[in-house]
Amino acid sequence: MTAAAPDDLEPRRRDAQQRLERAVGEGRLTLDEFTDRVGKVWAADDGVAIERVLTDLPTPVVGATRPGRVLVSVLGDLTRKGRWSLRRRTTVLLLLGDVDLDLRGAVVEQGAAEEPIVVDTWSLIGDVQLTVPEGVEVEVGGFSLLGDQKVDLAPVPRVPGAPVVRLRVWSLLGDLTVRSAG
Repeated sequence: MTAAAPDDLEPRRRDAQQRLERAVGEGRLTLDEFTDRVGKVWAADDGVAIERVLTDLPTPVVGATRPGRVLVSVLGDLTRKGRWSLRRRTTVLLLLGDVDLDLRGAVVEQGAAEEPIVVDTWSLIGDVQLTVPEGVEVEVGGFSLLGDQKVDLAPVPRVPGAPVVRLRVWSLLGDLTVRSAG
């Protein structure tokens, strides 16, 4: 097999990216696995390297449950790490406690590639921490009466096909920290 010319690789890269987007939407890849693989697709020098990224995709999960739309904690912290399900639109409600969402292992509900992941957090007293894979863009909005905001994302370009995370925090007293980690 001969190496494809750079112009011939563009459609193959787009096709591979779409297959990876489908896999993350079906819950076969986490967001971190997706960003890693799609980065390798766009860095590939030939079609063989592109196919190598796709060869070991997990098979679809049978009987998977749908993630909850609302996460609630009245007195206490709410933490999601490792492999967990995340809907494209999620609301977090806290009365007194912190929320720590690590999206690196999140399996995101299937949706259009350009559809953002929207997380709305409402808390009376508590901090919000969000961790995303490197190359995932985060838009921060909302309002906090008494609290600091710290956004510390890696200085890397957005990974092609990675969803944008739109985080909106509504809080009376609490800090917000957004960071990326490899």
